[in-house]
Amino acid sequence: MPLLLGLDLGTSYFKVGLFTPDGSLRGLGRVRVVTDTPAPGRVELPIERFWALLRTGLADALGAAGAAPADIAGVSYSSQATSLLLLDAEDRPLTPLVLWTDTRGAPVEAEVTAFAATLEFQRRAGHAGFAAESAVPKLRWFQRERPDLWARTARVMTISDYLIFALTGERVGDRSTAAFLGLQDLGTGTWWPEALAEFGFAAGIFSQLRRSGAPCGRTVDAATQWLGLPVGLPFAVGAIDHHAAAIGAGLGTLAEVSISTGTVLAALALVDRVEERPGCYHGPHTDGRRFYRLAFDADGAGKLEEYQRRVAPDLTVGELIAAAGRARDEGTAGPVESGGLDILGSVARTQASLIAQAAGPRKVTRVVATGGGARSDLWLRMKAEAIGATVVRPAVEEPACLGAAVFSAVAAGFHPTIESAAAAMVRKAAEFPFCGE
Repeated sequence: MPLLLGLDLGTSYFKVGLFTPDGSLRGLGRVRVVTDTPAPGRVELPIERFWALLRTGLADALGAAGAAPADIAGVSYSSQATSLLLLDAEDRPLTPLVLWTDTRGAPVEAEVTAFAATLEFQRRAGHAGFAAESAVPKLRWFQRERPDLWARTARVMTISDYLIFALTGERVGDRSTAAFLGLQDLGTGTWWPEALAEFGFAAGIFSQLRRSGAPCGRTVDAATQWLGLPVGLPFAVGAIDHHAAAIGAGLGTLAEVSISTGTVLAALALVDRVEERPGCYHGPHTDGRRFYRLAFDADGAGKLEEYQRRVAPDLTVGELIAAAGRARDEGTAGPVESGGLDILGSVARTQASLIAQAAGPRKVTRVVATGGGARSDLWLRMKAEAIGATVVRPAVEEPACLGAAVFSAVAAGFHPTIESAAAAMVRKAAEFPFCGE
């Protein structure tokens, strides 16, 4: 049976999923990403290690599926934001991958902050400014601190641009991931000339932008060299991780909004236009008409993890949640369980606030939940009550991989559109109604 390859280029783990055209997961590889820190604030991934991690993940996924590379029928990805590298005129890497968590751009220059504070920037770029982790401050660092290297730089590629180029030879990238660079005009879906000029970036230094899910050629000989993939596999451009995961979890098929509870708390909704909303990011959706709006809270589930380490070190986070649920149901909750329940409730209320930011004033009736927090029935029930909507748990635990597989299914010809592919491939495992309905 043909298999669809979905690569999730995550921050802590690279995940490799192999799915059938109906969305069934046949094999999963999960490889921890070990980075280098050559100086304070720098976070780098050597190119050879990048490929070694993906090779290991693919081998594990193929082994779990009992499959061979020849069984793969299409490829796509889910990308992390603002991770990039510099290449010379011969397309040879000049740097390791500089990951999004790298803060060499701190402090952000005053002129960069001022440009990003304008309404014009917020309307065109779709978010409200640059942090040290953003691409522009990191690239400005190279301009200032490594002018010799910058003079040799012919191209800047995001981590997913580089994946596409290495495997297909195409110098293209996806508009969804590029939205986080702050250099794209979301209205036109192209690079914004005034922003490029403002920051001293030559026209043509970045990859050509395409809509998420669009085909971008086929694998070439280098794909066999790097990953052992056959030549000629159709490749589809992917999306930023939150966007791909929302599609793989059921955004648009199972629910109107996607939430994630993990290292970061996030809510993602589809909207008709870009608006100036503090704390939100916008990017183009797969249909070429709408946009995703992403609101997030960087604390994520960290409060619960910190509480577990401090108060209940003998329990895992999952065990603490289960114990709190049992104690609540039995009316025996002590200080430890009560404290855990308070944090679960606080996170649920934060998610409700993020949904309000992302979705705006419209009534949300169904929300699909991803991340570690989606494994707890108790927590999902609490979220349903806090949000005032039915919360759905998707059947797949790696929705970003499935979202990428949805893209590859269209490129490979198994489904005619992203919408029909998602409808056929994405399923729910359970749902938790809002009791006030």
